[in-house]
Amino acid sequence: MTSTVKNALTNIFSFFNNGGDHYFQKKRMVISSTDAWGVLRKDLIDTLGIQRAKRFLIRYGWNCGKNEARMLKDMVDWESDLDWLLAGSQMHQIGGRVFSYPEHFKVDMEKGIFDVSGYWIDSYEAKQHLHHYSLYHEPICYFLIGYGGGYTSECLGKKIIFKETQCVGKGDKQCCYVAKTLEEWGAEIDDELINYEEQDIADELDIVYRRVERQSEILHVGASVTKNLTSALLQGKGMDDFAKILANDLNLPVLIQNQYFDYIAHYVDESRPDVQQYNRGEIKDFIEKQFSKHVLTQTEPLEIKPNQNLLISPIIIQNDVYGYISIYREGALFGEAETDFLERAASVCAVKMLNERTAIQTEVKMKGDLLEELFKGKTDPASIIKRFCYFGYNINQQQYVLTVEFSNQNPFSSFESNAKDLKSAPKQLMNFFTREETHYHTTFVRLEKFNKATILIPKEYLQKKKTSIKQFAQHCYDLVQSSHGSGPIYIGVSKLCTDVGQYSKRYKEANKAIEIAKAKNRLINESSSGVVHAEELGHIMILLDARKPEELLDYAHEFLSDLKAYDEKSSTELLRTLFYYIENQCNLHKTAREMNVSISGMRYRIQRIEELMNVDLSKATSTFEIQIALQTYMVFNLL
Repeated sequence: MTSTVKNALTNIFSFFNNGGDHYFQKKRMVISSTDAWGVLRKDLIDTLGIQRAKRFLIRYGWNCGKNEARMLKDMVDWESDLDWLLAGSQMHQIGGRVFSYPEHFKVDMEKGIFDVSGYWIDSYEAKQHLHHYSLYHEPICYFLIGYGGGYTSECLGKKIIFKETQCVGKGDKQCCYVAKTLEEWGAEIDDELINYEEQDIADELDIVYRRVERQSEILHVGASVTKNLTSALLQGKGMDDFAKILANDLNLPVLIQNQYFDYIAHYVDESRPDVQQYNRGEIKDFIEKQFSKHVLTQTEPLEIKPNQNLLISPIIIQNDVYGYISIYREGALFGEAETDFLERAASVCAVKMLNERTAIQTEVKMKGDLLEELFKGKTDPASIIKRFCYFGYNINQQQYVLTVEFSNQNPFSSFESNAKDLKSAPKQLMNFFTREETHYHTTFVRLEKFNKATILIPKEYLQKKKTSIKQFAQHCYDLVQSSHGSGPIYIGVSKLCTDVGQYSKRYKEANKAIEIAKAKNRLINESSSGVVHAEELGHIMILLDARKPEELLDYAHEFLSDLKAYDEKSSTELLRTLFYYIENQCNLHKTAREMNVSISGMRYRIQRIEELMNVDLSKATSTFEIQIALQTYMVFNLL
C-alpha cells in the first residue's frame, strides 16, 4: 500500500455529527458491530440454507465493493488508477473486515491484466461463522469474495472473480485468495458464476419455500412407501404386492427381478398416458445386457432410449446381490428422492427374500436329512414316503442319484455360513438347480455333506428338458469345473431308481462310480471328464455288490500284486501299460501311440508282463479276468 493511498483515505475518512447522522465526507454511513452482522449472516443461512445464503452474501459484497470503488473514485484525485485499485485493500482494514496482504501481484490497468493472490488475515467473517457454527467443508468468507470482485471489477472495467482457496472457517490456519479475470480463469470458474447472477431476496425466499414444500412432499411419500411396504411384509404378502404398492405410491412402473434377471414381479398402470413406450421385455433385456458382466452394487440411473429413463437398485443380502428392483419414467430424470424411495423398497425386498431363503434352506435341510435316512436303508420306506409327502414331494417317482465330490475338504460349510463367494463351484451348482426348479416347475431333493452334494434327478424333469442323464451330468460337471479354482471334481451317476427301496443301492452306485473315476485319473495321470455312470460300468458293479468285497480284492491280487511289486521295485510302468493295453482291446500299435512308446519297446513290455503274470494276453479269458482285476484295483484306490 503506497503512502499516497493511505494519506488520501485518511483525509477523506473523517466523521462528524449532524443531528445523529454520520457521514463519510458527504455520503451518509451507518456503523454496525461485527457481532450484529454475524447474527444477520446466521439468520440468512438458517432461513435460506448455506448455499443460497452464499449467493446472497457474494452478491451483497459485490455491490458493496462496486459502490465503494465508485465513491472513492469521485472523492479523491488519484495519481493513478492503480492507487485507486489498491485503496480497496485499505478499505477492508478501515472497515474492520480483514487485513488484506497480497503475495503475488500482477496487474496492468491499461491492458486489463489482473492476476493476484494473497492472504486475508483476521477475517471477521470467518470468526463470526465459527461463533455460530462448526467448521464447514469449504471456504466461507463469502462477503469478502464478493467485495473483492466488485471493487476490482469496477476499477479494471472487466469482470474479476475472487476465489478463496484456504479458510479459517474450514479449519485452515489462514484465509488465502486468488483473483483473476474471467478470461484468465477459463472453465475453472464456471461453477462459481451462478453465484453472481442477480436475484432478489423475495425470489430467494420463494425458492426456499418451494424447496420446503418439495421436501415435505418427499418425506410424506417416503413415509408412505416405508409404512405400506413394511405392513405388506408383516402380513406375509409377496413381491407382486410390493411392486403394486411402490408403483401406486410413486405413480411409476415397477419391475422386480432375481439375480439372474428373471422376472419376479411387475406392476404398471397401463391407462397412464406417460407410459406409452414402456415395454417390460425390452427393459428386462436392457438390464441383463448392462449388468451381466459386472455386478450392480449401488443404485444407478440409466437411459434406455432418449426420453426413457430407468432407475435400478440392487437387492442385497449379506453382501450378495439377490435381485434388482427398478422404476421407469419418460421425460424427467430421476433425483435423490426417487433414489431414496427405491433403496427403501430394495431393503424391504431383501428382508422378504432373506425370510424366504431361510425357509427354503430349512426345508432343504429337512429333506436332506430324510434323504440321508433313505440312503442308509434303515428306515421303513412307507414312513419315508409319508414324510416326504408332507413337503409335497413324491419320493417314489423314477429318479437318478447324482453325487458331486469337490476336492475341498468341506466346501459346503463356508457356502452355508456366509455365502460370500458368488463364483464358488458349490454355489454355482446350487444356484443352477434353483434356477432349474423355477424354470421347469420341479423340485430337486439334495443332501450337502462334507465335500459332497447328492441330488435326486427326476426322470420327468429330464424329459421336460429334452436331455439324457448323461448329457445333464456332463453339463453339471462343465458348470462346476469352470468355477472350481483348485483340484478335480468328480460326478457319479447311478442307474435309474424305480422304487423307493432302491435308493440305498443307487446311492452306493453313484459313490462307487466316483471312486472308479478317481482311481482311473490317478492311473493315467491326467484329468478326464470326471463323470462316471454306473450304467456303463457293467459287470464290475455286480462284483462290487458282493457280500464280501475283500474276496474280490484277493482275487485281483492274484493277478496284479507281483506286477505292482515289480513296478515299485524297478520304477517301471508295466501295470499302467497293461491298463492301456486292455483299454485299447490289446491293440499294440494304438497302445504304443497313446503311451508314446516305440513298437519294439511296447512288444518288450507286453512280453515282460506276460512273463511276470504267467498269462497269455492273446486269450480272451485272460484279458477278461485281468480287466476285472484292474477295475477292482481302481475301486480300492490301489492303482
